[in-house]
Amino acid sequence: MLYYRHRRNHFALAEPSPLRRALRPAIGIILALVILYGAGSWLMASIGLGNRARQTAVALTVERAGAAQVSLEGKEYANAQDDMRLYASDRVKTNVNGRAALAFFDGTVVRLGDQTEVIVLRSDFQTEKSLLSIRLMSGQVWVSTPASLSFTGSVVRTIESQSGIAFDIPRVSDAVIGLRSATVYAAAGLGIKLTIPGAVIPVIVGEGQQFALPGNFDPDADLYQYRSAIGSLTSVPVFVQESRALYLSPRKGPVAAGSGATVAEGTDLTVSSPSNNQTIRTGTVNVKGVVSSSISAVRVNGYQAGLATDRTFAIELALPDEQTVTITVDALDAQGTVLETAVRQITRDLQPPAAPSIRSPAAQGQTYRTQRTELQITGAAPPGTVGIIVNDYRLQIFKPGDATWTYLASTKLDNFHEGENVFTVTAINDAGRQSEPAVLTVLLGGEGEGVIDAGSASSGAAPEIISEEDLPKNPPLQPGTVNVTGPVPGTQFTSTGSAFLIEGSTPPATASVWVNGYKLRLYTPGKTFWNYIADPALATLKKGVNTYRINARNAAGEILDTTTYTVTY
Repeated sequence: MLYYRHRRNHFALAEPSPLRRALRPAIGIILALVILYGAGSWLMASIGLGNRARQTAVALTVERAGAAQVSLEGKEYANAQDDMRLYASDRVKTNVNGRAALAFFDGTVVRLGDQTEVIVLRSDFQTEKSLLSIRLMSGQVWVSTPASLSFTGSVVRTIESQSGIAFDIPRVSDAVIGLRSATVYAAAGLGIKLTIPGAVIPVIVGEGQQFALPGNFDPDADLYQYRSAIGSLTSVPVFVQESRALYLSPRKGPVAAGSGATVAEGTDLTVSSPSNNQTIRTGTVNVKGVVSSSISAVRVNGYQAGLATDRTFAIELALPDEQTVTITVDALDAQGTVLETAVRQITRDLQPPAAPSIRSPAAQGQTYRTQRTELQITGAAPPGTVGIIVNDYRLQIFKPGDATWTYLASTKLDNFHEGENVFTVTAINDAGRQSEPAVLTVLLGGEGEGVIDAGSASSGAAPEIISEEDLPKNPPLQPGTVNVTGPVPGTQFTSTGSAFLIEGSTPPATASVWVNGYKLRLYTPGKTFWNYIADPALATLKKGVNTYRINARNAAGEILDTTTYTVTY
């Protein structure tokens, strides 16, 4: 029986085929390779090599000694040194008068304004898609991105704000980014995309536009209401002018001091422009010259000038608002030692232009009555005028050198209302100086058309305007009803950029709003909001501490409420 069962078992087992015997080791090898590949990919990705990616250093430029501090790898802040290398999580902050810049692997430059702090988040160069990003903790930065890449692939550039907004920066960008704002002078494509917390749709800020988001915004509202054209009212701030001169000019090639320029015999430095004791009308001056082969760098008032291959240098220097300005040019060798210094004294022509004239529908100083809801106001501009401002609005169609100007007052444009309308016209010269105003009063409504009060137009003097000093100085009747809501709610703000609006709320009984004794011309009785332009070009914003006292008054001129807003610029 046992013998029989043994034979049955023997014949029930079939011999494995040759193909099956060959596949078994092959399958084992394939499985081993898959496991090894997965483990290797995980390991390479964990150390930054999975997509042929590498973490690159960010070069730090400190424009003045002691102007910036750095925190490396989470350590305490220490004074920054020029040409340091920063990596992810490293921090940089500037002091009150400090300037510093970050240069990334693709040619992107991020320049920090004063009292600005940023954190380097990423600077990753990869084969297909590279990434670079920073977090803006305070202040503002100027950012410039290249037109094209010197390598294949793409770059995603992001600035994350402490306020939660993410700014996607395209190529060819020239912009200023704040915690809740963006001013875009140039940008490829549609522009800079802002992803705002709570908002479903991102906001696109294109070339020539600016965006300022108030702190108490409604994410469900139309956020495009906070976007506007830069226009000529917002002059290019000094911060941007300096940034372009320092970091854009070298890319385009420095401007030569002159064909065949040479260094004077026995010297290492020759300054060809400006000449000593030269009078300058504009707010900037081009400093040019040539250096010997011993010189490796040139500094002008602490800023590094672009040095060309023919040994010429050039830089556009923003001038302070002072009568006499000293320009110091230092020539340095490769070790940073100053080998030679040249000093130029220049004088700024700070005289304001003559006042413009008003010709139609009446002359300056007169009062004109009309029933027309649209009225053209025209006049003449004095020689040297580069801009005309009518009631805080800079005329867009006026070009430097135009002899005449035109302003359209219309009820549809909300700059012309029933009752009294006062139009104050000033001229601006190329130095940014503002003239004395010419004033025209227009009454909309009533009977008749024409001049009803000749005023003192024959003498060219403006009619008397009520001063706030003549109004009641009573304690506030409705305390706590006047508030500042922007650019930062509260009582104080630090600005390092361009012009901005101070905005706020008023009680319904308000008939007029006064800021530092100036009656807001565009405010109409009953409005519960107001705004005031703080702008260096309008002389309503100066360097240092600016205090704005805001009074809301009723129809009797009594103070409903008052508040004070301090801006450090």
